[in-house]
Amino acid sequence: MVWNYPEISKEDFIKLLKGFVDLLILASGFQSSGVPAHWDAENCRKALQWGLFIENVVRSITSSDMFEESVRELDEAISEMKSNPMFPKGLENLSSNTLLKARDFVLEHLMNNSTLKDKQLQAVLVAALDSGDGVTNIIDKKLCKRQAVVSCVSGLETGLKILSKNIEPKESVLREDKDTTLLGLGQQPIELLTWNNWQSKGLSYFLSKRTLRLVSGASLIFSAPKTQWREVLRRLRVSVENDDDTFIEKIELLLLGCVTSRWTHLIESIMSVSYKSVTVSEQYEELCKLLLQRSKSLKQNEIALNSKVEEILEYLTEILESRFHQLWKLPSALTAAAIPSWSPLFALYFGEIEKQLKLDLTTTRCCSCDTNLNEHKDCELVERVWCLYVFHICGCH
Repeated sequence: MVWNYPEISKEDFIKLLKGFVDLLILASGFQSSGVPAHWDAENCRKALQWGLFIENVVRSITSSDMFEESVRELDEAISEMKSNPMFPKGLENLSSNTLLKARDFVLEHLMNNSTLKDKQLQAVLVAALDSGDGVTNIIDKKLCKRQAVVSCVSGLETGLKILSKNIEPKESVLREDKDTTLLGLGQQPIELLTWNNWQSKGLSYFLSKRTLRLVSGASLIFSAPKTQWREVLRRLRVSVENDDDTFIEKIELLLLGCVTSRWTHLIESIMSVSYKSVTVSEQYEELCKLLLQRSKSLKQNEIALNSKVEEILEYLTEILESRFHQLWKLPSALTAAAIPSWSPLFALYFGEIEKQLKLDLTTTRCCSCDTNLNEHKDCELVERVWCLYVFHICGCH
């Protein structure tokens, strides 16, 4: 095959096309460093003009049988670009056919930008109206679609606020009604109020606006190949002073990446778990049995269905090797829900809980229990046992 289009060389056009792909990434809202991309009317106008230029060139090449070999050369070059593991997953449909509507690409990415403010939206509209014929109809469709999405998100946020408000534990009530006769580990069932408190605490985390944003980000990050998302996480570094905070946020993103594909099911499951009169020691024994029952064949079967989760867990285990204590700084419900029982990380995590349950009085506990006591009641450590029990024994997975 030979590129025979006389107006521009293949090398120059592919170089411009790669720049166009970079522009679409910026139009989605963020630079490669994660810093928000700034879009004003002039930048929007230039982006749309670039899209129009790509449209015209591709239309000129594809409209004549004379340049049939150039079309094949172009599609082959685009396929090679897309085979790169660093190529953005949101642009898999890029081809000579889709480039005939390159301005649609630009507008779609600009108007789907979740960080787009009213002033920026106005800039997009002004720039679009100055960028050639046929754009008005495109804008009408994009605006209608965006309005529908915004309305849906707004309604969802309102509903989440109401739900979150209703499930938040009433601390004053708990203080008044708490049974002070609760004995130690393994002797009395967990109280209904304690059970509801832990359930509400988990739901409040899963339904918070911050968590939902992180879930959205994790879904985007881990949709990319392993080499690409590892590089993104590697860049999540700031000053030495904030290193621990950044590391914990990175762990949180990784854990959320393990559950994004079943997020709705996760919420429904934890909401449906009803109170069960069970002691902490009974929960502990059930979890021990679970570890013994997990055979190698079952592990392999589950991994076959969760290859992405396995990749995330391998990376998570790798970076936690010398900083395993950082898991204790994350919500108990998230850790329990995200780490499957077939993972070696589950055994490590449960092993740390076992050590804490068996510590003597002279050893520092990870929970807030008074070291003068030799029992755990409704502390953070027992909450972690309960979360593992709920997600792995009660069937939330």
